[in-house]
Amino acid sequence: MEKTREEQLPDGTRPQYRFMKYRIHKILLVCCSYDGYILEEDGHIESQINQEYLDLNLSNPPSFTRVSSTREALDVLADDDSYDFILTMYNVGEPDVFSFAKTVKQRHPQIPVALLTSFSKDIYRRIEEQDRSGLDYIFCWHGNNDLIIAIIKLVEDKMNAEEDILQGGVQAILLVEDSIRFYSTYLPELYRLLLMQNTEFLKDALNEQQQILRKRARPKILLATNYDQATELYDRYKNNLLGVISDVGFVMHAEDKPADERPDAGMALCRRIRQDNPLMPVLLQSSQVEFRAQARELGAGFIAKNSKTLLSELHDYISTEFAFGDFVFRDPQTGTVIGRAKDLAQMQQMIATVPDDAFEYHTSQNHLSKWLYSRGLFPLAASIRRYNKGHFASVEEHRRVLVGLIRDYRTLLGQGVVARFDPETYSDAVAFARIGEGSLGGKARGLAFMNSMLIKYRQYDKHDGVRIMIPRSVVIATDWFDEFIRQNGLQYVISRECTDEEILSEFVTATIPARLQEELKAYIRTVRAPLAVRSSSKLEDSHYQPFAGIYSTYMIPYTENEDQMLRLLLRAVKSVYASVYFAASRAYIQSSQNLISEEKMAVIVQEVCGTEQNGLFFPTFSGVARSINCYPIGDEKPEDGICNVAMGLGKLVVDGGRTLRFSPRYPQKVLQTSTPELALRDTQTEVLALSLRPEEFRTSIDDAVNLRRLTVSEAGEYRNACHATSVWDRENERISDSPYDRGRKLITFNNILKYNTFPLAEIVRDILAMGAEEMRCPVEVEFAVNMDVDAGRERIFNLLQIRPIIDSQDNRPVDWSETETSDALIYGESALGIGQMADIADIVYVKTEKFSSLATEKIADELLALNARLRDEKRPYILVGPGRWGSSDPYLGVPVKWSHISEAKVIVECGIENFDVEPSQGTHFFQNVTSLGVGYLTINPFRGDGIFRQDRLDAREALYEGEYLRLVRFDRPLWVCIDGRSDRGMVAIK
Repeated sequence: MEKTREEQLPDGTRPQYRFMKYRIHKILLVCCSYDGYILEEDGHIESQINQEYLDLNLSNPPSFTRVSSTREALDVLADDDSYDFILTMYNVGEPDVFSFAKTVKQRHPQIPVALLTSFSKDIYRRIEEQDRSGLDYIFCWHGNNDLIIAIIKLVEDKMNAEEDILQGGVQAILLVEDSIRFYSTYLPELYRLLLMQNTEFLKDALNEQQQILRKRARPKILLATNYDQATELYDRYKNNLLGVISDVGFVMHAEDKPADERPDAGMALCRRIRQDNPLMPVLLQSSQVEFRAQARELGAGFIAKNSKTLLSELHDYISTEFAFGDFVFRDPQTGTVIGRAKDLAQMQQMIATVPDDAFEYHTSQNHLSKWLYSRGLFPLAASIRRYNKGHFASVEEHRRVLVGLIRDYRTLLGQGVVARFDPETYSDAVAFARIGEGSLGGKARGLAFMNSMLIKYRQYDKHDGVRIMIPRSVVIATDWFDEFIRQNGLQYVISRECTDEEILSEFVTATIPARLQEELKAYIRTVRAPLAVRSSSKLEDSHYQPFAGIYSTYMIPYTENEDQMLRLLLRAVKSVYASVYFAASRAYIQSSQNLISEEKMAVIVQEVCGTEQNGLFFPTFSGVARSINCYPIGDEKPEDGICNVAMGLGKLVVDGGRTLRFSPRYPQKVLQTSTPELALRDTQTEVLALSLRPEEFRTSIDDAVNLRRLTVSEAGEYRNACHATSVWDRENERISDSPYDRGRKLITFNNILKYNTFPLAEIVRDILAMGAEEMRCPVEVEFAVNMDVDAGRERIFNLLQIRPIIDSQDNRPVDWSETETSDALIYGESALGIGQMADIADIVYVKTEKFSSLATEKIADELLALNARLRDEKRPYILVGPGRWGSSDPYLGVPVKWSHISEAKVIVECGIENFDVEPSQGTHFFQNVTSLGVGYLTINPFRGDGIFRQDRLDAREALYEGEYLRLVRFDRPLWVCIDGRSDRGMVAIK
């Protein structure tokens, strides 16, 4: 027997056990030519068995080797003892089947042997007279292949029962029958029922791994042919039995003759079971109908063996009492059906809504747990069975706990897998699904990867009262982008120069393919929250060119009008598609040596994390964390990582707005809140929220078109503020973290970082360590947290994105102790970059005397034109200026995009005396700068931190001089080194 491979993702639950280790792969079939012809029906038994396996959703059908005599079989076994099972007919020459079986047992004790014979009183009489000790089973052949499958499955069940039932929790049905003819009739029907049940609940499985696990976790059938064997099997497996099916009359001991059978042995067995477990379903069957009354007294079912409806009665009893099929909720007084559940989602809904007496009846009888056990949902079944009404103060509390268990389990099943979107089976428990067969794109690949890692590292429920998960996501694969472009004839956009507005207008008026619209309509029916429609291009977040924040992310409100919701979603998808061809995207693709024609867009549709209040929707806070801190302060080390958080939507963080910066290793040491003065000056000044008014989502190249910017005082009136804000106590000149104090609100996150009301720092540390370990490089993650939840509900940490931070440094070390820095044009000791650079002779800088935070947008416009000129001349340059380059807040720096600075190879943030801003680390802009190998330097010469000799540059003739910018060109390339390994950077004249 061959052991099967251990499953990597068992049923969405934590890896615990390998089911069905032992399988039958090779069968030796022993029969004469005539029997072979009858059995194989002109040689087709193997193909028929294969087809039966396919029809019943079974895998790995066995192969058959046929020999025509026992002598030939022994010769074959002598050469090859790798057979898993021997099936022999009666007339097979010498030695006879009984001697043959004994010989096999002596030589190959591991191989089970079964005799298959036609029904004949004469043959049965001969069998009774023989020594049958070498035979494991005897079956009566009715001419159908169902019996062959049942025999194979019965043998496999016996091989695996001990481990799968006692260690894995698999359920079983005990069949007690000494009549070869009857159990040969019963077994195919029982297995057909089991496999039909199995096929039905496979629809809940979200991917192939879960399907394989559930197939292997189906209930087993245990066959007993005498009283001793029946009691032994019952005692061993009674905690895992769905029920017992028993004959009334059978022999007591294995060596007894049929004439010695006890007529009421089944009644004795039933009484024994009833004393041990009054709730165990028992079905008795006999040709003597007078036993029906006794069976009723014992609370057992009864079927007459000679009934013309024997098999249909068997089917009905098993479906009802063994918890197969739909779960039927009944009124305990009248028996009236009050509801049905065909899957976990419906079960969750029914438990929450059925009347108290029905709920108490079904839970007290263990009906719920039995139904779950029969479907292979062992962890959930065991959890529910552990609880009874005595554990709870009220029915409502009992009901709430069970609903929570099912909801959690459904969510857990959906974590860690990439499910194929199926409108028939998709539900709100599926964490990650794909529509289409193309690429998921870089961002979605990272999300799917982290989805599986959260399960691998058991993060989902690691912290009490917190659930760490990805938001429910559906990815529209890149093949739909290709189909959209082709169907609407939009290929011309690649080569034609159009404005962003013209491109967007063309895309939004185009038509999404009809089948994709139908899939999205099915998805919308499961949605009850606003949606973020995010880009996930093939190049985005790839290992060597992250493309962070280049494309658009649109957010749309939830509306109960399905048609309106679909229109909003389709417009957002088309807007994301259009962003591939916007000017900033083209410039970035060109600077990364990629071709616009090669880029393809997948789209992630995600539920937005957060809650609604006053027509606005936002999370408690959002953040970006990096596993490398390139600007460590105080006790911080680069490897401790860094995190930036902001109350509200995360666009504020990734676009470079003012946020709170902290080290996950030292969350209580936050520079911005270390003194009241710093807190008043440097903490967050606005909060982003999504407007839930559908009319505010207009067609726009600005993906923040329907986002609202709240002041801190406005945001302080919202429920989420109590978790993120403190109060400035003006009278005592201190910051108070009491939620009851009144005064000016400050977003400090003290309640979280100082008092650990939410384990943010620990979660961030875990996620960063996990990502860096699995990606084998430093990583950046985006996340959002919702703490605004009802009492008793878990707070949510949503992991939104992961991308690699590229370390592409030049390997040539610089010995700074041997390098003279005092004569440098530019020098600083807070640098990130790739080492030495050649062929840069141009410096573009903002004239300090002309700089004003009110003029940053004008500076960006002037730089756009100058950058285009240098791009045409293929001249790289060094860019120097105050504040944050690439900030979305023009009061914090020059709000450039990639089209403004695509030719800059070194960017210097040079603080000036009246304009001192935290550096840009943590923004999408900053990530792209470093990933493209652009040197990055932060200096503040006015306070002795670094050097910028603007006077030398001012003294040189300008190649270009505008209102705000100046370009100076040197006769030969400058000596440029931005050495991230030692945090130093320098530009000097050779």
